[in-house]
Amino acid sequence: MSFTQELRRWVDPIWQASFEHPFITGLADGTLPLDRFRFYVQQDSYYLTEFGRVLAVAASRAGDLAEASELAAHVRTTWHSSRGWQG
Repeated sequence: MSFTQELRRWVDPIWQASFEHPFITGLADGTLPLDRFRFYVQQDSYYLTEFGRVLAVAASRAGDLAEASELAAHVRTTWHSSRGWQG
């Protein structure tokens, strides 16, 4: 068994439980309360905004222009995702 297969086997109970989480099942079957979904979206937006900042710092410290450009593209995508639109 490969290392990744062993890891996958080891975490399988956690992996499967994630599909049974009340948030996920409520989202899937339409019973998730709106206030919980709204909170999730707000937290996700906050996370993406801060993650975009981290990527921007990484881009500023990149070893070459190709690496900086790639990171900058990720910053742009992350920033737009945090605002609810792609561009």
